[in-house]
Amino acid sequence: MMMAVALFQIEKKLGSLEETQKDILRFLEIENEAGAEADLETLVGIMKNFKLIWDNEKFMLSNHKMVLDIQRSARKNMNVYQKKASAAIEKREIIPAQRNVNAKLSELRRIFQYYRLSLYTFSLASFLEILLSGNYKEEYFSSVQDEIRLHSETYRNHFDQCSVFLEKVSNSAIGVNVKKGIGTASKALGKAIENIPVIRKGPVDEFLQSHGESLNDHADKIERAVVGAFAAVGDPGTGKLLHQMDDMIQIYDHTAQICFDDKNIYLIADS
Repeated sequence: MMMAVALFQIEKKLGSLEETQKDILRFLEIENEAGAEADLETLVGIMKNFKLIWDNEKFMLSNHKMVLDIQRSARKNMNVYQKKASAAIEKREIIPAQRNVNAKLSELRRIFQYYRLSLYTFSLASFLEILLSGNYKEEYFSSVQDEIRLHSETYRNHFDQCSVFLEKVSNSAIGVNVKKGIGTASKALGKAIENIPVIRKGPVDEFLQSHGESLNDHADKIERAVVGAFAAVGDPGTGKLLHQMDDMIQIYDHTAQICFDDKNIYLIADS
């Protein structure tokens, strides 16, 4: 009965988990990391078929071994991408050109796309390992959740550091600074012209001031575009899996009674 309820909960959340998977895979490139994408797709396939194999010991054991292998590989990949993220922001140009800022944005976004893929794959493998091993004790669930939270927090810390780095290099990029310099100079010149009695009511000062404001706005948009493009990979996507584990803990470790009528099954929580 408990397994029936658990299977229902898993089935109910599958659509949401698949949406997260699609979001993570949407921007990835097909190259050396294609194996990591295949690992995630394998895990999702096991999740979908779990309701068909949970009472077959042979399939449970073979899938359990596969999941452990994927979990180890994902952990290794997380460490690799952490190091790549740190290395990418160590070398700083004093005044980078805007094209170099864009190149750095592309590099960091790519690193974090695969870092996020590795983290999510590790988290899903950790959840499936519990299901396949049949260890539903709350202490074990909680230890797995703590590890996922720790890795997710590490991801966010690295992401924040790289976001700050991108913002700084974008602010100091030659192209942006030139536009800001021209914009500020135009506004200052427009103000000076205002103080010359002969032409202060003419259109020249208004043009220079508005042109200066336009250039400043354009420079600000460039900065926001760089940071905003990177923000798309800020969420590691592990929250839904953690909530799924909370459901399993409630079902297996905090159910005092099971009641049912002709339509529903009710789990009565302990006090």
